[in-house]
Amino acid sequence: MKPIIEYDFAKEFNPYPGPRYESIGPHSGEKFKDEVLKKNLKEEQPILLNIDNTKISFGPSFLSESFGLFAKEITLKKFNELIKVKQDTPKGKRFEEKMMEYIQREIENG
Repeated sequence: MKPIIEYDFAKEFNPYPGPRYESIGPHSGEKFKDEVLKKNLKEEQPILLNIDNTKISFGPSFLSESFGLFAKEITLKKFNELIKVKQDTPKGKRFEEKMMEYIQREIENG
C-alpha cells in the first residue's frame, strides 16, 4: 500500500455533506463512496480524512451510505487500513465515533 495522504473533505469534496443518494441531492454519501472511497481502494491509496473545515455535520444517511456500506463491502479490517480520521480536534474525534457507530450498524445488519 502507498503512504497515507491527507484528504480535506471540505476542499476536495464539499464543505456541505449531503444526503444518502445523489438522486435526493448533491454531495451525497453515495457519490463520496463511489468517487472517493472506491477510487482510493482501487489505487490502494490510504487516506487521513480531515473533516475540520466542513460547515455542517454529517447526517446519519451520509455516514451509513458512504462509510458503513463501504466497510461492509471490503471488511472492517481493510477499511481500517485504508481510512483514518484526523482526530486532533474535538470535531474530528466526534466524527470518528459517529462514523464507527454507523459502520458497526451496517456490519451487524448483515
